[in-house]
Amino acid sequence: MPQNPYEVRIYKWRPMGDYRYDDPGHPLHTTQSLKYKGFRPYIVAKGIPAVDIQYSFKLDDIGQATVTIPLDGPEEWQSELKKLSGIEPYHYCLGIVRKSEEWDDRQDGYLVWSGIIWNMRMDMSDRTLQMHARDFMSFYETRNHTGTLRRDEQIDLIRGQMWGENVNWGINTEYNQLVNTGRKYEWNAQPGEWREIAHDFYDMADDLNGFFLLMDSARANGNQPDEYLRCWLKNTKDRTPQWAIGRDGKPLPALKDRVNCEVPEIYFDGTQVATTSYAIGRSGNLPIRRRKDNALLRREIPVRDVVGRFDRIGDAKTLDSRAETQLAFGNRGIRVPRVITYPSAYQDPQTLNPNLGVKINLEANTGFIDIKETFVVTENRVRVEGDGTDRCELTLVQESLFKKGKWE
Repeated sequence: MPQNPYEVRIYKWRPMGDYRYDDPGHPLHTTQSLKYKGFRPYIVAKGIPAVDIQYSFKLDDIGQATVTIPLDGPEEWQSELKKLSGIEPYHYCLGIVRKSEEWDDRQDGYLVWSGIIWNMRMDMSDRTLQMHARDFMSFYETRNHTGTLRRDEQIDLIRGQMWGENVNWGINTEYNQLVNTGRKYEWNAQPGEWREIAHDFYDMADDLNGFFLLMDSARANGNQPDEYLRCWLKNTKDRTPQWAIGRDGKPLPALKDRVNCEVPEIYFDGTQVATTSYAIGRSGNLPIRRRKDNALLRREIPVRDVVGRFDRIGDAKTLDSRAETQLAFGNRGIRVPRVITYPSAYQDPQTLNPNLGVKINLEANTGFIDIKETFVVTENRVRVEGDGTDRCELTLVQESLFKKGKWE
């Protein structure tokens, strides 16, 4: 293992077309215009050691990273810092590269996280620059849309949105890895209503009849002067968690308290318990409602409602699924262990990305309650220490919350 396997790289948006051809009537519009070709992040500086690195992945949410680099340094990489003298938020992107001699013979390492720099803080007393970034899905938080009532395959709607944004000064997101789910969905926006595209993507995913959604990225032309970042959206066919697999193709070893991790706390949440679930949508200007009941649980505890309002859903079948999802998470309450792995317990923390829909066994003896079961990762916060070792702080929930029940 290298002394410090982590490295920071900075990229800047480069126009891939020419704005002079943006007029739709121009013969070169669809082949060379900036509007059609959009932007792509190209390497500006690499090999920058960091004072502090933290990055995270969260289920059905946008990944984040905070990286602090020095403003001064030894001569061998001072020239890289000078390239960043004009750095600005949103104009630049961040890449975190990790090397591992144990299994990866590529000396240049691999990309574990990348995204858009959204804000920065320069500390003149410590002579450091802190950069906060969010993954490339954050671009779609800044893009909005409206639309009329329609039904279509879930993933076709996403493909359509991606294509529409790519040819409107977008960021060249690839969508060829999206797979159909076989389920229908609809936009049901009122005239003048505008919604974040990213919000709608996650809204479709976060459902027992949904899927796990991942914004992934990689380096192209690695370690070359024209190195750039690719980004693409991928999904699973359904919402079934799969075993966490390492980059070597083998299942990750179980989390074992005081062996490869510690379990500092277990949180028991009863606020989600529900015996009756209502999902309220809208068909045109008229509200529609679906109800599901957990009859077995109603024999054990007093009745308790959970209500979800989904203003853009006007399809009864989709509302049924939302009502069932609410009951699944309210069936027996939620147990949430917090786990902190020992330094560099796993070769690649990215394999515990909850947006991959991963599950892993947990074994812990608390002296009060013994745990030996399968949990699904819902959040992974990675902290890199000064010596390059990393710890994963994992948030887990029991696998049963992702299994469909039979409700009335």
